[in-house]
Formats: sequence, C-alpha cells, structure tokens
Amino acid sequence: MNNPPCKVMRPSDEQASYNAAITANPDNERKAAPGGRHKRSVGIWSRFWGNGQVLNITFTNELPPGLKDRIERLIRQWEPSTNLTFTFDDNEPGHIRITTHGQYNESFIGTDALLVPLDQPTLSLGTVPEHPHFDAAVFHEFGHALGLEHEHQHPKADIPWDKPEVYAFYKANYLWTEEEIDHNLLNKLPIDDVLHGPYDRDSIMHYKIANELTLGDWEVGDNLRISKLDRRNMRRAYPKAMPTVES
Repeated sequence: MNNPPCKVMRPSDEQASYNAAITANPDNERKAAPGGRHKRSVGIWSRFWGNGQVLNITFTNELPPGLKDRIERLIRQWEPSTNLTFTFDDNEPGHIRITTHGQYNESFIGTDALLVPLDQPTLSLGTVPEHPHFDAAVFHEFGHALGLEHEHQHPKADIPWDKPEVYAFYKANYLWTEEEIDHNLLNKLPIDDVLHGPYDRDSIMHYKIANELTLGDWEVGDNLRISKLDRRNMRRAYPKAMPTVES
C-alpha cells in the first residue's frame, strides 16, 4: 500500500511569502538580537496563522463515504492545542484545501497557503486511507498546514546522516532531486526559530529514519501520534488568552 514521504511545498515568491505571513500574524516576524541585523530570507520568518483565526478547511475532490468525517476528526485533534477555530464548510472558500489524490504527502507551511489559487489544493495526501499510517500522515501534513516544520531538521538534531546513502535512497525510490532531499531532510532550520526548544525524536513532524541511512547505530521509528512537545509548540505558536481575574 502506498505510503510516500512528505514533501514541503514552497511558494515561488519569497517576498510574497513574507508579506502574507506578516500580514496574517505580525508575530511571525523574527526579532533581531540586540545590536544584530534582521535578515529577510528563507526560513527567517514564521508562517503561523493569526491568533484566534477561524480556519476553513475544504476538499478539492469527492471523498468516499466516511472518509471526510475521518479526516475531520483527525485534524480536530490539533485544535485543542491552539487558539484557532476549525470549520469545514464547503460553501465557503477554504484557507486550507485538501486533496486525497496526491502522489506524495505534501503541504504548504501555514500562511504560504494564502498564495495558492483558490481552485488548487494546499495540502495533498498520497497515503491511501487503507494504510495503517494514514492517520499519522494526516496529523503530519496538517501540522505543516498550521505552520510547523520538519522536526528532523531541528538545529539541535545531530543526526549522523550517511548522505550518499540518503541521496541514493530518495533518488531511487521517489525520484527526488538532491535539492528536494536537502530541503526536506538534510538542511537544518534557523537557530532563531521561535519554537525551538528541545529536539523531539517522538514528534509527529519527524521522518522515520532507517539505520541504513545513518552512520553507526542510529534510527527513528514510525511516530504515529501527536507528541507532548508537538502540543507544547502549538500552544506557544497559538497561545490562548489568560483568564481574567476579578478583583
């Protein structure tokens, strides 16, 4: 059964990506360290949706009976860890638009979805619903749709990659280019990412990593559920208002 890896989709215009992110949520702009210089380049800004925003989620293809409800239930498992509200209203334009006819599991990161024409999907599911890891694929891709990046690219993830083996494996099995492999696996994220706490090997945003792709004895198995640190990161990205205390 089909279970392709995840590919992060990128907009062609970096400046448009930055503008969309900052317009949606001013907190997406990274603050320079005192005396430092703020740089606007790939990965320097976050792409989280506006605090308290209502996100409408739609589908671009017809789904078999029950599958739409199943995907909605999975997506809603992210909702309690945010200050967002999810709606599934096909009569309104979707902020996040899902197709289940994908070749890969793919998603734009957060507000980059705003740059995609309304008649095109922003999140693609390539794993078939019958696959035992379908639920995990939905969790992972929707994590991207909410603004999370790949955990194996965490700046503190000192993974002992066997790079020739990684390139050979993904080229042979998925026809990925070296640039795609670098972007989705090997390149580390900026150290100043606002969410970077401890590296989380249990994250739903982490690739499975076979021992054959690393040097020595190092591997990560299938992460199938949203981890505690995933939820903590969501709460940091979308903090809920503190209850007011009456005097």
